[in-house]
Amino acid sequence: MRRVFAISLMAVFTSASSMIAKATSLDESVQIEFLWAPTPADALARQPTRGFLLDGQHAHQICVVAIRAPHAYRELRIDVADADGRQVGSQQHDDFRSDKRCYPVALDPRGAPGSWTFTVFLDGAQRETGSIEVARRLEEAAFYRPSGIPYVLGRPNYDASIPPDAFIGRLVWIMDVDTDGRVTDVKVENAEGVGERMRHRAIAAGWLSLFPPDPARAAEPLRYRRELTFATD
Repeated sequence: MRRVFAISLMAVFTSASSMIAKATSLDESVQIEFLWAPTPADALARQPTRGFLLDGQHAHQICVVAIRAPHAYRELRIDVADADGRQVGSQQHDDFRSDKRCYPVALDPRGAPGSWTFTVFLDGAQRETGSIEVARRLEEAAFYRPSGIPYVLGRPNYDASIPPDAFIGRLVWIMDVDTDGRVTDVKVENAEGVGERMRHRAIAAGWLSLFPPDPARAAEPLRYRRELTFATD
């Protein structure tokens, strides 16, 4: 018998830069995304993550986008506070205008592990905050404890060649996961509308996903189901 976990997300397409989350109004929306590793140019998918590590062996990234920005920005600043609320870092980037940009995360290994907060400032004004678990080593992370929940859940990158008004449809894929947390098989279960054109991206996203190990899967294999529904604003 297989354990089946499922997650369903709504993806609302507004423009080529709107790659993170649904914007709920016509007002500007600043969004943050955390990545386990850098996304290669022209990659079909990326690695959103639930956690970072302080072991210095991972090139974690933070991404920022300003959806429907009223103007181009001159400066992005990201302040970082550790689990004790102490500021342990600040990074400034002068190349951010509004489109999605991803940057290496400077993690101070002296920071207290736990939930860290990243605060985004645009041209000096605080605009958004995001929190993520930060652990010293993978084996110490709460997100790595045995469970059926991935700590890295691959997500398809959007195809800029598809017109924005064509982003309507549905895409469902299934991942089989072994006892060590490795994905062993990925299959598209359903693809409708724009989902048909993104099948290969869903497969790539599945293979990028990472799960914590769980010896219980030897008796009860894990099957994880992911669904994206696409709609225009």
